[in-house]
Amino acid sequence: MVVPVSPQTVVARAPRQDGQATRQQILETAGQLFAELGYANTTSKQICESSRANNASVNYHFENKDGLYRAVLHEAHDRLVRIETMISLSESPASPEDKLRAIITVLIGGLGNQREGWALKVLTRELLSPSSVLPEVLEEQAFPKAKIVREILGQIMQLPPDDPATLRSAVSVFAPCLFLLIAHEPLARNVLPGLELDPPALIEHMMNYARAGLQAVSGAAKAL
Repeated sequence: MVVPVSPQTVVARAPRQDGQATRQQILETAGQLFAELGYANTTSKQICESSRANNASVNYHFENKDGLYRAVLHEAHDRLVRIETMISLSESPASPEDKLRAIITVLIGGLGNQREGWALKVLTRELLSPSSVLPEVLEEQAFPKAKIVREILGQIMQLPPDDPATLRSAVSVFAPCLFLLIAHEPLARNVLPGLELDPPALIEHMMNYARAGLQAVSGAAKAL
């Protein structure tokens, strides 16, 4: 049975679809501008002009510039690794090591991906110069992901997730991944010329390094 669609329904749906496209275009443009210029040096007018939206679009879709910046930070976190992905991974029957490999694969797999490029720059700027929206974004995005990471590392090391050795290990395992995502091009070009940044090889290296390091730290912590 075919349900007839009235012209009024078609007309009603079009603005919502166009509105979503406009919202996404504004979000993408804002992410790029915030990444290059910083929050303080980027105006709503610049964002609207660059995204070819009218000057009221930021307020219409995001309430204000702060609301837009908050949405950009959430999008940046999602592009790095989605919280839904982390939750699904934590609840899966996979081994802790396989879960760790999956997270590293998601992070390293983004090397050279321009879609993640502005996201990482925005997050880096925000951490170096925090804004008023940072606590909310940390509460909703960073803290839940960090909790899952600690639990996975704790399972591998057979230590509590909040053990100091587990917390330090989280930094040791994931800081190199984030550093490579942020600085992989200048690193390979200027600092370590000839460095092979092929994602599969890097993932395997990161896993081998993490596995050996976690075993060593775990052994030392249990010997105390």
